[in-house]
Amino acid sequence: MIFMFIFTAVMVAVDQITKLLTIACLKPVKSVEIVKNILSFTYVENRGAAFGILQNARWMFIIFTLAIIVVLIIYTAKAKPASKLYRLSTSLIISGGIGNLIDRIFRGYVVDMIEVTFIKYPVFNFADCCVVVGAILFCIYILKYDTKTEKDNGDN
Repeated sequence: MIFMFIFTAVMVAVDQITKLLTIACLKPVKSVEIVKNILSFTYVENRGAAFGILQNARWMFIIFTLAIIVVLIIYTAKAKPASKLYRLSTSLIISGGIGNLIDRIFRGYVVDMIEVTFIKYPVFNFADCCVVVGAILFCIYILKYDTKTEKDNGDN
């Protein structure tokens, strides 16, 4: 459990540092192309969710994020899953949620900065990456766990 706490704290710190750097360095210039027609850093104040949906639904996002974080923490504390994959995936989801939650509470919007320019995709941030990677790993954990359970039940 201590690993989860430390890892989560580090991921939140990385997210917040990247956002502070984005505000300090990128906000004045708006956008910097890193790899031509592939990747840019673009300052965006996101008041909604992906693709601009649910604009200005700040309190809904705050409540929803808090609920998910609390459920994950309570379940993890009670069940104490031994799987490293479970702990890693939930730590990433929680850290991404906390990172964007800090923005929503203290700024009123989420700072986004990573823009892939070769496709039409919303600008995102490090916390978003944590949530997405964590969710993918969590799905893998569930599939692995379900497969193991089915094998165990089939052997009986």
